Amino acid sequence: MKVEFIGVFREMTGTTGLILRMEGQATLRQVVRKLADEFGKDLEDRILQGDSMTEDVLVILNGRSIRAPDANAVTIDDGDSLVFAPESAP
Repeated sequence: MKVEFIGVFREMTGTTGLILRMEGQATLRQVVRKLADEFGKDLEDRILQGDSMTEDVLVILNGRSIRAPDANAVTIDDGDSLVFAPESAP
């Protein structure tokens, strides 16, 4: 899947984006955990609070903003595009 970072997430990762390989379908939580393995737990904490998305993160999946109370309920496929941005990007 293609993952892009905007604003603070770009600063935290040091990159504008990457191609992330997951085996089969993955939940948003699994994707964030894999990103945290690469970029650190602070990234995970900025995106998730427990199993919920934090209030100040905007997650865009295939061009559509998503807001889910449970990050385990959002499924992402290998060919999907995922963007992480602050809720109000400058």
